[in-house]
Amino acid sequence: MIALALGLRERERRFRVFTELRVRVNEEPRYRIPDICVKALPHQVTPILTQPDLAIEIVSPDDEVPEMLAKIGDYLAAGIPHVWVVDPYKRTLVEADQAGIRRPASRLLATPLVGEIDFALLFQQLDEPAE
Repeated sequence: MIALALGLRERERRFRVFTELRVRVNEEPRYRIPDICVKALPHQVTPILTQPDLAIEIVSPDDEVPEMLAKIGDYLAAGIPHVWVVDPYKRTLVEADQAGIRRPASRLLATPLVGEIDFALLFQQLDEPAE
């Protein structure tokens, strides 16, 4: 649902959405695979993405806090300016950037590139019965 919400804005806001694409996080080389990432256009098309503009991690039931913090640290150290962590089970959000890691005051997250995403609406869709 998050990738779809972002995908509806790709053309207008000039970015691309990728799901589960390898991202280089250091020169070793070391890689992470965020659930979703966003890269401004134009960008170099490669099988491994370098420095997306937004990385999004979606929490799974077996995710551990130390591992999630390590991922956030890797993304920020790699120069990724915005990191969002979405927990669809607890309906919580965390955002991280060079200013730190924090819980937003509302269920709206935004970056200059993608604009505002209303996670309250997305979480509400999770509660709707399947047809």
